[in-house]
Amino acid sequence: MNLPHAITARLEAIRPEYRAPPHNVDAEQALLGAILVNNDAYHRVADFLLPEHFMEEAHRQIFTVAGALIRGGTVATPITLKTYLGDADFGGQTVIQYLARLASDATTVVNAGAYARTIHDLAVRRRLITIGEELVNGAYEAPVEQAPRDLIAATESRLLDLIDAEPGLGSTAQSAAQSAAWMRERIDGLRSGLIRSTAIPTGLPDLDRATNGGFQRGQLWILAGRPGMGKTVAMTTLSRLAARAAGVLAFQCEVTRDQQMARYLADLSYRHNRPLPFGRIMAAVDLDEEEMARLDEAMRRFERLHLTLTCEPSVGLAQIAAAVKVEKRRLARQGIALGVVFIDYLKFIKVSDRYQGNRVLEIGEITGSLKQLAKAEDICVVLLTQLNRAVEAKDRADRRPNLADLRDSGEIEQDADAVLMLYREAYYLERKLKASGGDPEIGARLIERQNALELILAKNRSGPCPTLDLWCDVAASAIAQTARGPL
Repeated sequence: MNLPHAITARLEAIRPEYRAPPHNVDAEQALLGAILVNNDAYHRVADFLLPEHFMEEAHRQIFTVAGALIRGGTVATPITLKTYLGDADFGGQTVIQYLARLASDATTVVNAGAYARTIHDLAVRRRLITIGEELVNGAYEAPVEQAPRDLIAATESRLLDLIDAEPGLGSTAQSAAQSAAWMRERIDGLRSGLIRSTAIPTGLPDLDRATNGGFQRGQLWILAGRPGMGKTVAMTTLSRLAARAAGVLAFQCEVTRDQQMARYLADLSYRHNRPLPFGRIMAAVDLDEEEMARLDEAMRRFERLHLTLTCEPSVGLAQIAAAVKVEKRRLARQGIALGVVFIDYLKFIKVSDRYQGNRVLEIGEITGSLKQLAKAEDICVVLLTQLNRAVEAKDRADRRPNLADLRDSGEIEQDADAVLMLYREAYYLERKLKASGGDPEIGARLIERQNALELILAKNRSGPCPTLDLWCDVAASAIAQTARGPL
């Protein structure tokens, strides 16, 4: 039984006889046309794009001559290029006819960078194919005295040469000119609408305005508060609202799955100022037909969200990173980008034994790792945490929190891009009312502030640090910009 030969024959039978090297002639033509129409396009790509990156020899010549003219202070147009390109035939067209066609079909200069990057990346892929073919041929034909490690070393050397020769392959470092060109291209794209903002709306207009659009990719946000301030309530609403525009992954370590789901359904079933408390949803037995109809509608709305809920008693940093990668791939197959990851809350994140016994360094490992995860995976990470007891000290007149109230605040404050703190005056008024034996003045104030929630931006790298006055209903696990009416 000659199984290896049979497998080889089968592979040979299905292998295509010829595959064209990766290339995109349309992108080459579009870029050259953009340069001929507006020579500024050349300056946007000249730092990384070389003539040899073009697949078509004619395009290499055009790019070379155009670049020489522009660098020399001469305008590059079909007329000025014609002199230096001679009488070459371009697929049945004369030089001037072909150049005129490129210019007439050109798109805006805004797209020049994208076309150039496509041309560059395809050229790199062609180089990689060549290196791979040399490796395969070398492995088949290497003389007996050549050790495999020599072939590996030669291939590694070629790959390193490729990295050295191609700007941007070895790192993301950019020169000042490259950075300026990249930023200008981004600004032009945003202004023209060709590039969309990557921020994920929070669903709270005031918060979106303060944070330049909402949850920013690559950032670590901290959502902090004392017990009873509504951290999990805020996470419930914010994760639900974010999941309308992007993929959301929520790690719920503090409460059980049924409790968190009851919170989502309570939030979604709020109707005409009539809450359906999540406690009633949990109990279930007393729900009437109208409430069940509201729950059914809430479930249908929840099913449409791009939200994945993970409920574990604790979670490790490696587990979080792995789950993010898996969720990104899963959503990508549906054409959806993962946008925000919520973690409730810091206390339940497991860390390595490296800093065992030193909570400050453990916190630093957590927040530093989550910040790096946000940047590496292009997501916003929202980490819930508790404030220290200093907020409730008897000698403290104003119980509104500040950055100093973060537990182990140095590490958290340093790594966070935004720190959102929650303050509900009603929580403290309820305690004062009980201690006073029912003071009517305190009772009136409690009624006035029952649904008031202050969202304090204690740190915000994307903008100002205002205090936002929001509406909340803790029993219904809901927060909003203003009082809830019909949804």
